[in-house]
Amino acid sequence: MCGITGIITLSRHAANLTGAAQAMNTAIAHRGPDGEGFLAVDEHGNATALYGNDTPQALCHLPHPHSPQQHIAQFATTPRFVFGHRRLAIIDITAAGHQPLCTADKQLWITYNGELYNYIELRAELEQNGAQFHTHTDTEVVLEAYRTWGENCLTRFNGMFAFVIWDRAKQQLFAARDRFGVKPFYYYHDADVFCFASEQKALRKNSLVKTALRHEAVADYFAGSEIEHQPESFFANILELFPGCALSLNLQSNQLKQWTWYSLNINQQFATPAPDRFEAHVQLVRERLYEAIRLRMRSDVPVGACLSGGIDSSAIAGIMADVVSTHGNVNVGEKLKLFTAVFDDARIDERRWAQEVVHRTKAEWHTVQPEPHELLADLEELIYSQDVPIWSTSTYAQHRVMKLAAQNGIRVLLDGQGGDELFAGYHPYFRAFWSELLGHGEWGTLRSEMKQFDGPALKFWLREHLKQRTVPALPNALRKKLMQRWYREFRYLNPELISSYVQRRNPHTGKHLNEMLRGEFVNTRLKGYLKCEDRCSMWHSVESRTPFADDHLLIETVFALPGSMKIRHGYTKALLREAAAPWLPETIRTRRDKLGYATPNNQWITTLRHELRPYFEQNFDGIFNKELLLKEYDSLFSPQGETDTGRVFKFIAFAVWRKVHNL
Repeated sequence: MCGITGIITLSRHAANLTGAAQAMNTAIAHRGPDGEGFLAVDEHGNATALYGNDTPQALCHLPHPHSPQQHIAQFATTPRFVFGHRRLAIIDITAAGHQPLCTADKQLWITYNGELYNYIELRAELEQNGAQFHTHTDTEVVLEAYRTWGENCLTRFNGMFAFVIWDRAKQQLFAARDRFGVKPFYYYHDADVFCFASEQKALRKNSLVKTALRHEAVADYFAGSEIEHQPESFFANILELFPGCALSLNLQSNQLKQWTWYSLNINQQFATPAPDRFEAHVQLVRERLYEAIRLRMRSDVPVGACLSGGIDSSAIAGIMADVVSTHGNVNVGEKLKLFTAVFDDARIDERRWAQEVVHRTKAEWHTVQPEPHELLADLEELIYSQDVPIWSTSTYAQHRVMKLAAQNGIRVLLDGQGGDELFAGYHPYFRAFWSELLGHGEWGTLRSEMKQFDGPALKFWLREHLKQRTVPALPNALRKKLMQRWYREFRYLNPELISSYVQRRNPHTGKHLNEMLRGEFVNTRLKGYLKCEDRCSMWHSVESRTPFADDHLLIETVFALPGSMKIRHGYTKALLREAAAPWLPETIRTRRDKLGYATPNNQWITTLRHELRPYFEQNFDGIFNKELLLKEYDSLFSPQGETDTGRVFKFIAFAVWRKVHNL
């Protein structure tokens, strides 16, 4: 798990590529504290491995073909392009795992961020085909897979990844991102240069990158709580290579080509949720789930897990404990370690649930209790680490859990991100499920399911139908009026932002449950959560592994099942509850209260509002009605009611983001 950068000149006008490469690499040093490396290639294709200030001296001048021989600052030749890499050593932590890495004949070079969890099986298959390996890294498996299968190698990979390969014979760069966007990839392209990096902040450190604030993204953030739903986001001209996509850059013609290499298929057929059929599906999901978690415990450094006390993280912790006791050769250190954020507010604190999992797994438990003064002290660092504004203070709780793991010597954490979108864990999914039952005449099942719903079912159904189906279909002017009436804080926004949103965006949730789930899994809710997951973990040099969000065999299995199997007897996540039953405390398996990653958001905002006020004294160029906001400041930043509305915190996050990024 690492960070990658690169800069390629497309004309004679781009200068000082090595200086730009160093600046970009330094900006993401947190992603790889174990070393850095560079590759410079001249216009004739001659490659030179270089080291930097943070390259361990033991790596230099070793006999490996990719060992650096010269410091990048002393490289006198004008390169055509430069790759950069920051290393977080997880698999093969020896010097052989240094990057950029190449094949023995130096015809292929790679800078790679990610983990192939099936690299052992792929390596064995490639060796049978004649491949010879000189390291024990999954990085070399990626290279040899590309040499053997070309661009189709991507379909063989089970894991999370973002990489760029230099193919000297083809005079081409080949870049790809994993199926569901667990690992990031951003790029900039104009007539003079093509640049890429794991984080936007690295590209912004490159003086050749021309960018500015993009107001459409600001509108989508405030009006629709959307981030990075389009390739171009808050930083104009900086693009995201979307999940399941790849690109190539021909260095002879400078032609850039991009395509989608993976699309998630779903079962759109309705099936009566009969008990025998359901049990067969449960068994299949149980096998896939166990294998996904077992594979993600492969590591040469100790592995731990996040634990909230919810079903997703509890299932992962329970299966991990079983893998440890059954297989015995996994690296968890002296004992499996679990990490939890706790709070004094009983409405959101889940420690009693987490304690049940700790007791069952006999794990070593570590907790952290974030306080408002700590949030204030860490706020600028938190926002800067995320690159783009965030939704709520729940990201800070995640940030602190990752820091806690790092402080306890854990570099790899398994986390339950993606479980809700995969197994239907949010309450709004009931609307789609009930609508399917109604549409297929399943009156008895519908009546039974609504009776078992935890709350007034008909009122809930009508409200969700209004939000998900009726309002998005209204004329833009009416949608705008309704949004301004519903959300009081919109009165502080420039009305043009709201108009921009309703004119361009018309959220559609899908007619049936699987369609709705795919929409949230592929490029809306989950992708934003995975972005936060990556930045929180990597800021503390911790690799986060998310089996619910990147094991394509598990994911494809679940989406191949009828949506009607995913909610049952008034319970969300019916398949997961039953599939993980052997490893879950019964009280957690039957939990109905859904907290998410809750924090005392409103309390924190109220407590800190006076200290936060200076952030709103800056110039917002008309984005906010600054005078009205400051006049009603105490009222706005004393949110009442729900523990975490998120909507008010967005003003804080944006104001801090604008300051730390100087936009």
